[in-house]
Amino acid sequence: MQNLFLFLKGLIVGIGKIIPGVSGSMLAALFGIYENSIFAINHLKDDFKKSITYLLPIGFGVILSIVLFSKILLYFLNYHYLLTMFFFIGLILGTVPKFRHQFNLKKNIDKFLCLLGFFLPFCFNLCVMNQEFTPYKTFSSYAFLFFLGFLDAMSMVIPGISGTAIFMMLGSYATVLTLFQNPFSHIDWSCFFGTGVIVGIFISSYLVEYFIKKNKNAFFALVYGLLWSSIIYLFSLIIFQVHFALFLPVISILFVGFFLSNFFS
Repeated sequence: MQNLFLFLKGLIVGIGKIIPGVSGSMLAALFGIYENSIFAINHLKDDFKKSITYLLPIGFGVILSIVLFSKILLYFLNYHYLLTMFFFIGLILGTVPKFRHQFNLKKNIDKFLCLLGFFLPFCFNLCVMNQEFTPYKTFSSYAFLFFLGFLDAMSMVIPGISGTAIFMMLGSYATVLTLFQNPFSHIDWSCFFGTGVIVGIFISSYLVEYFIKKNKNAFFALVYGLLWSSIIYLFSLIIFQVHFALFLPVISILFVGFFLSNFFS
């Protein structure tokens, strides 16, 4: 019965993984499986059987959810782009007020890390020149897919970071979402992306545990900067596409996303 509950929680976390603005790790924390998952990953060698028994049902739930819901999400982005994007922005905004109470910005190092978290994704975006990433059978494409997998793993581990929002900023969201729908369509791309995810999970889990023990306040300051970076970037993508007739619907759906996210956070 416990494995069934872990599997169902994994399904919900998986939905959060593919929706820009929703942090899968934040959902994991809400459902009480975040800290145990981090502990299980970091102590896999110490108690392999216990750790893998805990992680497997969650992992299967996440993977199944990503495969099933990617097609639905892609449909809404293709046919209801503005409404979907404003809903995503509302979801991110809803996490901000309660998250802000978890830390303070009194020290200079905390302010610096907050600014670093804010500007870092924009630097990534400038590097790709706002172009949509299309992978090819080249070393550079494979290396970037590995990097995307690594970033995706970081978003799984670090609460408050939306991996899909980062993918949008790097011009790779459509590519990754298509890969999620059918991972066997390009097995070589999936292998490099998956390898990046596996390596990233182990490294990120260790770093998160280390930094939270070392300086939890500074860690949350960095995450806070990343949150605002995602909000402003996603907003900049769509603000000039909103016509007067759409103003009320998009504002309404933004508030729906805000209140839903704020309630569940």
